[in-house]
Amino acid sequence: MVLETLINIMYYVNGIVWGLPAIIILLGTGLALTILLGAMQIRYFGTVVRNMMWKGRRGGGEVHPFKIWATVMGATVGVGNVAGVSTAVALGGPGALFWMFLTGLFGMALKATEVTLSMKFRKVKADGTVVEGGTPYYIKQVPIVGGILAVLFALFAFISAFGIGNMVQANNVAYGAAYLAESYGLDVTITKWLTGIILFIFVALVILGGIRRIAEAATYLIPFMVAWYILAGIGLWIMFAGNFIDTIILIIKGAFMPMEVAKTTASMAGSPEAVAGGVLGWTTYEAIRYGVARGLFSNEAGLGSAPNAYAYGESDHPGRQGFYSMFEVFMDTLVICMITGISVVITGAYTTGLTGAPLAFEAFSRGYGALAPLLVGVALMLFAFTTLLTWAWYGEVNWVYFWSKILKLPEKPVRLVWRVLWVIPIIPAAVLAKEYFEIFWAFSDTMNGLMAIPNLIAIIVLAPVAIALLGNFAVRYKELTYKESAKE
Repeated sequence: MVLETLINIMYYVNGIVWGLPAIIILLGTGLALTILLGAMQIRYFGTVVRNMMWKGRRGGGEVHPFKIWATVMGATVGVGNVAGVSTAVALGGPGALFWMFLTGLFGMALKATEVTLSMKFRKVKADGTVVEGGTPYYIKQVPIVGGILAVLFALFAFISAFGIGNMVQANNVAYGAAYLAESYGLDVTITKWLTGIILFIFVALVILGGIRRIAEAATYLIPFMVAWYILAGIGLWIMFAGNFIDTIILIIKGAFMPMEVAKTTASMAGSPEAVAGGVLGWTTYEAIRYGVARGLFSNEAGLGSAPNAYAYGESDHPGRQGFYSMFEVFMDTLVICMITGISVVITGAYTTGLTGAPLAFEAFSRGYGALAPLLVGVALMLFAFTTLLTWAWYGEVNWVYFWSKILKLPEKPVRLVWRVLWVIPIIPAAVLAKEYFEIFWAFSDTMNGLMAIPNLIAIIVLAPVAIALLGNFAVRYKELTYKESAKE
């Protein structure tokens, strides 16, 4: 009875932290920062792109800035870019993509602010080694309550890491492998076991090397997996190019007139019964809710996860990493999420009643046929694998902060314990059904949402610092070419 009550409380809290008030606060903060920054992510987009070519090797930091960018992309580009976006379209209609796009645009300002703060308040040795860096270290700068907020954030972060960053991802890698096995007539159970064992070995080999080895792995994997999925998506758009203009119209109309879109969809399908997945129940509220929620869940802007990695990048100016993070959100939400979303609309798959990853598989099957399991299955496995690697570091930074910086336990053993604990759940999560972990996953999801509270308080209080730094960086580098920037 007590356990059941606690579970009900947990689900209630989850509904709050991922509900409409939280969404409004996250989106509102992103909008406010966009205004205060003068829409910097739009006005200085050329600088954002040129900044990606910076060579690094100047200033403090341990890892090349592009490698850190790839590491963070490993976390943001995840299963949510496939399953989450598909769910948003299924439940909110095509209009959800409009609000998701807007969320990504505002998220660029929000992510840049939190990342710049992590660079400003990190501590670096003369040799470039980062002594202290990550989200808790700038949260504790908040007057009076900063110390308490930082501890709460660290606690929420390393608990949520085991669920959304570890077991969910291991299960999704296995899901992608199982889907491939089933599609090509192989044994699903054996495939899951092999996937779990191989995943265990590779993750262990990577994370034992810390942030440098995680960054090295991400540098090779991220460009490949992103290009793989983008090219597959564009190929699908080309196949259905005749529907492209209608798709864009549906998305724009659906953002404000979802019932009109539902009628159009039913008419195109031949009858209302052809869209049995609840399409006619779309409302503007659902379009906004699912578009914003899935967009925020994908790019993690405002949650405070990414600054735990960016703080370890080489940089000559705190604002530089902020600009890297703008491009990260752009690629995640405005490019890759749109690849999935437009694909499920342009092919008409969104009218089938399917949701999540199966909806994405259906969309790609309509263009690629028997090749679809390979294209989407490989993307899903890589997305989940890189998320698992990056979240290992996010969790470790906060684990160390909690046990070593606050409770004063020796840092090296604390790090080793974390890395051992991280690999233990991988095989069980890969081979067992999702239902076995459902409660813990929901609990971890709640912790993930709770991370935003102390982080947003810090962002709001410390925003003037970040805004000044980002403005300074933008003015200094706006007109410079890549070579000029490197010589400065």
